[in-house]
Amino acid sequence: MLEVRLCKHLDQFRLDLSFGAPPGITALFGQSGAGKSMTLACIAGLETPDAGRIVLDGRLFFDDEAGVNLPPQRRGVGYVMQDYLLFPHLSVGGNVAFGLARVRGKEKARIVDEALARVGLAGYTARRPSELSGGEQQRVALARALVTQPSVLLLDEPFSALDGPTRVLLRRDLLRLQRSLGLPVVFITHDLAEAYLLADQIAVIEAGRLLQIGPPGSIVYRPASRSVARLTGNSNFFAGEMLRVDESGAHIRVGDVTLLAPPGKLAPGQAVELGLRPERIMLVRKDVPMGQRDNLLSGEVVNELTDGFNCTLFLRLDEGKRLGRGDYDLEITIPAYVYERLHVAEDKRWSVTVRREDVHVFGEGEERRESAGPAA
Repeated sequence: MLEVRLCKHLDQFRLDLSFGAPPGITALFGQSGAGKSMTLACIAGLETPDAGRIVLDGRLFFDDEAGVNLPPQRRGVGYVMQDYLLFPHLSVGGNVAFGLARVRGKEKARIVDEALARVGLAGYTARRPSELSGGEQQRVALARALVTQPSVLLLDEPFSALDGPTRVLLRRDLLRLQRSLGLPVVFITHDLAEAYLLADQIAVIEAGRLLQIGPPGSIVYRPASRSVARLTGNSNFFAGEMLRVDESGAHIRVGDVTLLAPPGKLAPGQAVELGLRPERIMLVRKDVPMGQRDNLLSGEVVNELTDGFNCTLFLRLDEGKRLGRGDYDLEITIPAYVYERLHVAEDKRWSVTVRREDVHVFGEGEERRESAGPAA
């Protein structure tokens, strides 16, 4: 288990984090400039925190109170940076062997060959970095990080400069490697899909603060605050008032309508904020009986966008049933094939439904907890 507690004053904010990374992949997720790379640099010993404690399986890397600050070469950390930093004048084998200064001759060659085979580059020893593709260079950097048998592996957006098909292959390889090695891996990304795919747990970081840490499903579908919901792709937020709670759930007044949400601990009359993820809002097929549905709303698609795989619809609800007062009420995401099968391009009038379980309620207490300081 890697245990990290650190504080460091930066130009724009104070980096103040506390989290644990067990064997498996921990993704540090957040926008650029949130403090993710600085966190890795502090773990690796390339930067020194102002205060805190970093320990791996009982072995101290840093403790300001105890006066411990191990240099990078004594921490046993494998570190793959975003730009790989391969030495152009060295062969692939020379790059991988760079950290094996105390190993000689045939033993060094054997270790290098095994490391390259592990990342799928057997036979590449004599090549130069300039002869490799981006994905192959990334594999060399990973082999160099693994060759010293590190106790923890740090990856700083290693796939960000690669094309889509190469990223898919290397993500798969990373999962295979981690499972075979059993190391704690701390992985930086600002790609939520990548974090969800790879991570055993996601740590959401904003401006040096840890907002929430947990399994990917919990982070995305049970966010602890509006900030976490916003950073993980929620785009529908509404102010409301708690009316009552009964056996069917919580009844919350939002604009002109009352929405049904899961029962909670908020009191009647309390101001709340709701979040509705765009992909959890479902269009009601017109060839299916309407029946009894949670949070049934109707309106017109007033704008739309597509990336070829998914379509984003902007739905303005009927007058007298509005959730807000903007140009539209709901942002909805549906797969492109659903858009085509339902003929949304020809028919802009739709009813939508939101399951009670998919209405996330943020109370004032949650926002206060978020701003009070870092979560452990």
